[in-house]
Amino acid sequence: MPIASDYPHSIAETFTATREQIVLPGGASYLIRRDDYPNPVCIWNYHPEWEIHFIPDASGFAYVGDYIGPFRPGHLMLTGTNLPHNWITPGAPPLPGRDMVLQFNADALIGVRAVCPEFDVLHRLKPHAQRGIEILGPEASLIGAKILKLHAVSHLGGLGLFLEILQDIEAASQKRLLASEHFLSVYNQMSDRRHRRIDQAIQILQSVPGAQMHEVAAQVGFEPSAFSRAFRRLTGMHFSAYSRSVRVWRARTLLAETEIPITDVCFEAGFNNLSNFNRYFRIETGLTPRAYRTAARIRGRSIVS
Repeated sequence: MPIASDYPHSIAETFTATREQIVLPGGASYLIRRDDYPNPVCIWNYHPEWEIHFIPDASGFAYVGDYIGPFRPGHLMLTGTNLPHNWITPGAPPLPGRDMVLQFNADALIGVRAVCPEFDVLHRLKPHAQRGIEILGPEASLIGAKILKLHAVSHLGGLGLFLEILQDIEAASQKRLLASEHFLSVYNQMSDRRHRRIDQAIQILQSVPGAQMHEVAAQVGFEPSAFSRAFRRLTGMHFSAYSRSVRVWRARTLLAETEIPITDVCFEAGFNNLSNFNRYFRIETGLTPRAYRTAARIRGRSIVS
């Protein structure tokens, strides 16, 4: 496959990408939707899920890693885990339904290939997907027609068609890789380092729920402002919201599994006053701490009986 990456972004620019939060429908292997353009999610973004992007009728520029190039009607592309991407149609009026977007957790599906060997196609595509694959020629339109059909049937009997789309992408005779090997190597090193430091920060929060952001940032080697931005990009949450969720989770465990007085639970979970504790606990759970403890005891008695 020839490489098309003659218009590089700087690697640093990729960290201005926004992480798109993707929630798959319950029990489904994929999410498929049709997006208007412009759209709040149509920005320079990345996500752990793979994405198949089909644009039936519009033109513009595609940005994938350090690749920049034109796209035309019938454009079809597959992007892999955390590969930043965007599609822009400059100067266009609003374009209803410009983008067909098919997203899925490839690693999870690869993990079930022993049960469903058809998903082995993802294992074979993975080395190329991490650089982004564009399907060229008439095969792109044929696969695109199946994506449109999949959107029409939604998840009612769509799994077989989803697998066909993946197999057709693998079998396509005209395709090319987009992001360069150099980009992938440098970006992954930087990305992995940031992911490791944010993972370390999460572990600190779980062991010390009351830790303040500047304290955690210092422990993992970030300036507070850079830490705040990286934390939000890699978790999809502000540090304060994530910290609050961890503290409430700790409080729920203490309320359900111990007889510690509620005031002591408040401080043990990392809250600094009872008023904030009661307020945030109710926001997160819909119950007061006392009501939560009562409900947990009722559940415990029903399990025993």
